[in-house]
This record gives sequence, structure tokens and C-alpha cells, in this order.
Amino acid sequence: MRGGKASGVSGGGSVFRVRRIEDVALLVVQWALVLQVLLLILIAIQGYSFDSGLLHSQPEPLPGQDSYRIPIYQRLVQGMTTGFVALGLGGLLFYLRRHYLLRRQ
Repeated sequence: MRGGKASGVSGGGSVFRVRRIEDVALLVVQWALVLQVLLLILIAIQGYSFDSGLLHSQPEPLPGQDSYRIPIYQRLVQGMTTGFVALGLGGLLFYLRRHYLLRRQ
């Protein structure tokens, strides 16, 4: 940099600075939330495929017999919905963090 000392990591002309421990903590929470969301969506899809395979391997109940159907589609929808809501929350945190850091500079 000309005329001064360089601080931070320069990337494409912009300088990313982490000034306080709160910024680092927020960044860690944001990435942990994103990773947890991806894991939640993966578990929902895997649980659906496992339960679907298990359900199709069982014989159909005879007429008049009691039977229980596992709510596999409901579990999939709940897991995916929760995952996408949490992903939106993580995206909102990234946006607010960027907005806050740009305003502070």
C-alpha cells in the first residue's frame, strides 16, 4: 500500500479487518450455522431414503389388520423446512455482519 502501513488481508482492493473478538465469534457462529444446516438437510434426505426403503420392503398389511405408516414425507418436509429457514437466518447474519462492518469503517 502506498503512504501507510498495510493492515488486514487485501483481496480485490478491499481490506478485511477483524477488530474485535465479537467479530470473530460472529463469524464462527455464522459458519457453524451454515454447516449445521447442511448436515440437517443431509440427515433429512438420508432419513427419508432409509425409511422409504424400509417401508417398501415390508409386506402390505392384510385387510382388517392394524397397521402403522411411518410419516416419512412429513419428516422430510419438516427437516428441509427447518434447514432452509436456518439457512436463511445464516444468510441474514452474513448480510448484517457485512453491513455492520462496512458502516463501521
